[in-house]
Amino acid sequence: MARLPPLNALRVFLAAAATRSFTRAGEQLFLTQGAVSRQVQTLEAFYGTPLFVRGRRGLALTPEGEALYAPVRDAFDRLQAASEALKRRQGDLRVRSPATPAMRWLLPNLPSFQQLYPEYTVHLITQLDPDLPFNRAEYDLAIVGLRDGELPAGLAGERIAQEELVAVCAPALLARAPLKVPADLARHTLLHPWRGDDTWARYLEKLGVAGEVDAARGVTFDTQEYALAAALGGMGVTLAQRSMIEGELSSGRLLRPFAESLYTEWAYYLVYPRENAGQPKLAAFRDWLLGVLGAPQASAGLSV
Repeated sequence: MARLPPLNALRVFLAAAATRSFTRAGEQLFLTQGAVSRQVQTLEAFYGTPLFVRGRRGLALTPEGEALYAPVRDAFDRLQAASEALKRRQGDLRVRSPATPAMRWLLPNLPSFQQLYPEYTVHLITQLDPDLPFNRAEYDLAIVGLRDGELPAGLAGERIAQEELVAVCAPALLARAPLKVPADLARHTLLHPWRGDDTWARYLEKLGVAGEVDAARGVTFDTQEYALAAALGGMGVTLAQRSMIEGELSSGRLLRPFAESLYTEWAYYLVYPRENAGQPKLAAFRDWLLGVLGAPQASAGLSV
């Protein structure tokens, strides 16, 4: 590999060439005129040719100095641009989440994260597919649904919410057709938040009406958010993650006709590459999210 010129001498040369003065270059770089002169001499010795000449109008570049100036200036510009881009990258926080947790947990609370950590720019990436293994090239952290103990190798994570499903509907629906007992669900449209899911069958079994209500009928959606929108519009009854609908329950926009909850083997986790666990931006987001959700399960961390 060819020997490169000394970087500090190039930096001093660039300042002297731009100002056409060793004195002004020294002022810019907080160096004495003598120190600037010595750095230039070091560079001239490296190339074996003078780079400056003193004329009647002051300091001027020799033809060799002119030939060197533009490439050195461009190289330092590119180096500065790369450095600034790297600094911005360290301030970027890319978070992947399914649509419903993004809508229910992240978006309403992100302003508080921005107030606490203005140095970070959050990029929220919503995807329908689980997208595991973890895509390190696209995001830094991800909210995913996992069975307990399913965390893939190389990832660390915290459980942020156990899946607790409750039946909910709009008040207007109950005004049209009351739900006094679980068997009354047979007269309502069941809204399925996920395709190929058996949670309605399990919930009906928990209520003791598995033989009276057909769990397969109704309308199926791609995400819980769509099913919730349909329920809010009075279309039918859906199952929803309780921690995602506290606002609607408190305001009365959604009602729980039955007190029973279905706890499943699934939970929501915040996951990230194990080797990145100590990064300040990851730790900041993790601690903030767990604090916002306030779930006791937050202390249950995993690392594989």
